[in-house]
Amino acid sequence: MDATPHQQPSAGSLVESAAQLALGQLRARVGQPGSAAMREFPGLLAMVDQHAASVRDALGGRIRPEDLAAYADGVSDIAASHGWTLDTALGNALANGWTSASWPLLRLLAVCALAESCANG
Repeated sequence: MDATPHQQPSAGSLVESAAQLALGQLRARVGQPGSAAMREFPGLLAMVDQHAASVRDALGGRIRPEDLAAYADGVSDIAASHGWTLDTALGNALANGWTSASWPLLRLLAVCALAESCANG
C-alpha cells in the first residue's frame, strides 16, 4: 500500500479562506440588501462610494480579501464597543429605506462593494 503524505494547507491559504468566508457572510447579510437599496436610492450609492474611497485609503490601496475582512472586523468591534449592533443597524436600515443608515453600516456596505469588485477582478 502506497501512502501519500497528507499536505497541510499553508497559513496563507487558511487566512485567505477565512477571509473569504467572513466576507461572504458579510455580503449575504449587508451587501445584498444594501446593493438593492443602492439601486433604489442614488444618494446611498454616492455615500457608499465615499466610504469605499476611505476604506481604500485606509488600506493603502491594497484591496485583498484578508485586508477587507480584517478592516470590517475592526469596524464592527469598535462600533460594538460603543453599543452598536449589526442586527439593530440592519433592522433600522431596512425599516427606513437605508436613508438613515449608521456610519458603521455604511462602512461595512462599502467593504462589501469593494469585496464584490475584488471578486469580479
